[in-house]
Amino acid sequence: MNEIRQIFLDLDGPLLDGKERHYFCYQTILKRFGFEPVGIDEYWASKRGLAGLSGVLDMSGAGAIHDDFVAAWRLIIESPEALALDRVQEGAINCLRHWKEMGIRLTLVTMRKNRRALEEQLELTGLRQFLDAILVCDHVNGGGGKADAARCALQDNMKMNNTMWIGDTEIDWDAAQLLGCRIVLVENGLRCREYLCTLNSSVIVPSIGFTSL
Repeated sequence: MNEIRQIFLDLDGPLLDGKERHYFCYQTILKRFGFEPVGIDEYWASKRGLAGLSGVLDMSGAGAIHDDFVAAWRLIIESPEALALDRVQEGAINCLRHWKEMGIRLTLVTMRKNRRALEEQLELTGLRQFLDAILVCDHVNGGGGKADAARCALQDNMKMNNTMWIGDTEIDWDAAQLLGCRIVLVENGLRCREYLCTLNSSVIVPSIGFTSL
């Protein structure tokens, strides 16, 4: 196997557990519109199982507020109150530290919108010290946008067979396919294992701590 010299990392899922943040936003918005949210475990299972937003809202009979929900979600998902609920995934810090000691270049590729809030969170969680670069992409461009950002950040002497992508969704899978690099998907993020198994050519691990170079 070729030696890995660069890793592109998604943030939400592989490095940060956003379950509490996502549920906080969902619960806050539904209550604002007068609907009763389902419990956190039911919500998270539906979200990870690809029920889609419409399916999640329908569980509380709130399908009619779909567009209002999306607008409200965008306003609060990266608010300080919401971001404070994120937790670093178990084993993430040790992995990043080990890979840096190995001389591997670590580049974060995320679809966060608030760059300042992102930088502050990375500092507070202790993740920033291990990252060589931070790339922020617009979510509307999907995996293609992530791949384009990563391609521009590649060092001249870096080849795809020396590069790995670690993510947790089909967007990360798309980006890795477009780049032609190895893809590792963690199953403790935003997608369940059953769905991840449908994405061909993927290595699926329970969490980032199980990633093998």
